[in-house]
Formats: sequence, structure tokens, C-alpha cells
Amino acid sequence: MKHFTLLAVVAASLSLTSMPAAAGDASMTRSDGMEITIKCRSSGCNVQGKKPGGKWGTVEKTAGGSENFNKLRAKYEGMGFAG
Repeated sequence: MKHFTLLAVVAASLSLTSMPAAAGDASMTRSDGMEITIKCRSSGCNVQGKKPGGKWGTVEKTAGGSENFNKLRAKYEGMGFAG
């Protein structure tokens, strides 16, 4: 029984560490109709933007993690985006 419990704990911890960690996602708009999406994972952050009637394009890519997600969100809020 002890071996089974130990195996179950090891298997559970391995499955949790192998899943990609979501650092954060946000969709934001500005009063002029500009839209952005911020998608951050532990591997990197990607910011895409779209002008009204336009196509989506990459605005910037940065290092990943929740700390960088928070920095990007604050940066774009400072530029007038909300969401």
C-alpha cells in the first residue's frame, strides 16, 4: 500500500510540473478602437494589435512569466487601453 501511495504522489507531481503554466491573458481596447491581446506563458509573451477594420499583427514579444504579464498590462493601461 505504501508503494502505491508513493507512486500516486510522484505521478501527480510529475503531471503538474509537465503542464505549461499560464502566466496570463488579456484583451484590451482603447477609445480610438485599437484592440490588443496579451498572451503570456512561461516561455514568452506575445502582444498582438489591430486597428479598427485592420488585421491582427504582432506588436511586441517579450520574456514570459506572470511578472512580465503584469508589466505589459500596466504599460498598455498607461497608453489608454482598458479591459
